[in-house]
Amino acid sequence: MNADARLPGTARAKDYQRKRNWLVLINLFLTIALLSAMIFFGIQHTFFTWVSSVQNVYGKLFVFFFFFSLYFLIFQLPLGFYSSYILEHRYKLSNHTLKSWILDECKKEVLSFLLAAALIAGLFTIIWKSPENWWLWAWAAYLLVSIVTGKLFPVLIVPLFYKYSPIQDEQLNGRLIRLSERFGIKIQNISSLNLSKTTKKANAAFCGMGKTKRIILGDTLLDRFTHDEIETVLAHEIGHYKHLDIWKQLVFGAIFSIVTFWAGFQIIRTLVPSFGYQGASDVLGMPILFLIFYACGLIVSPASNAYSRHAERRADQFALEHTGNRQAFISAMEKLSETNLADPNPHPIIEFLLYDHPAIQKRIEFAKKFA
Repeated sequence: MNADARLPGTARAKDYQRKRNWLVLINLFLTIALLSAMIFFGIQHTFFTWVSSVQNVYGKLFVFFFFFSLYFLIFQLPLGFYSSYILEHRYKLSNHTLKSWILDECKKEVLSFLLAAALIAGLFTIIWKSPENWWLWAWAAYLLVSIVTGKLFPVLIVPLFYKYSPIQDEQLNGRLIRLSERFGIKIQNISSLNLSKTTKKANAAFCGMGKTKRIILGDTLLDRFTHDEIETVLAHEIGHYKHLDIWKQLVFGAIFSIVTFWAGFQIIRTLVPSFGYQGASDVLGMPILFLIFYACGLIVSPASNAYSRHAERRADQFALEHTGNRQAFISAMEKLSETNLADPNPHPIIEFLLYDHPAIQKRIEFAKKFA
């Protein structure tokens, strides 16, 4: 057995999360370094010479972005392999075989590239058509894409990797039906997902918008948690549904994204000419544009995480209020911590910067004090 897997409970979780936190930071600096290298060493010029024979402007943009994406994939793949395969197996959290991991990663990379390429084509079309107001039109397009993606994610993206199925336990299913009907949720929108295909971690989620909204309970959670614990988890997800959290997150993102697009417009208009490019419309300036957006995303990330933690606390309160089962909530949190190797009490700075959920120990203490 691996030495990391023999560590006692909390120490093992802290060791695992410490490694994951370092990987997040390394990936952050690697992304900045790769973009900076392109800018200061002119790597994108080499890519552009490779596509010079392509006559169609969109064909040229597509092939250029392919080399751009391949550049990042080559350098980031070893880190991704260690993070999502080696580390997960070292702590006995993964059910992936090497073959299944490779197949899933290939699907993710192809899907991500095609979606990103379509977005890049849309962004440059807006820049070319409206060079002085592109930031505003790009922001409006971003909102539209966010809404469409939110609606389609559970019905088009998730099924590419996992399968939905009805909840087989009739007694549990009856309890979940009764709880969901109290809040106007149709039971066909509560599904089991075969997370055990890839992981031993337990999870649940509320996703989708309008007719595609649904509550997802991982089969790993359904297999290991008691009926009372599952009911509190479902109540938490119903809390997100009743509080319209997906729409509120969308509004929150809209506020920050319009600032990001405006800042990107102002910075790139000033900065890009000094590198010899023709403003945002020049494809060779793509690394600078990406670096600006990435930096703005990092700046607003702590605020976004803080808002998410607020929404999670509110959903916790909803679950405690409407199940009246404080002990089941506490035991569910303890099992989540144990099953997912979550650090129950991370350093406050780490929680502030990286956590979109409150630390498990804080959620437990909240439940203990809840009247």
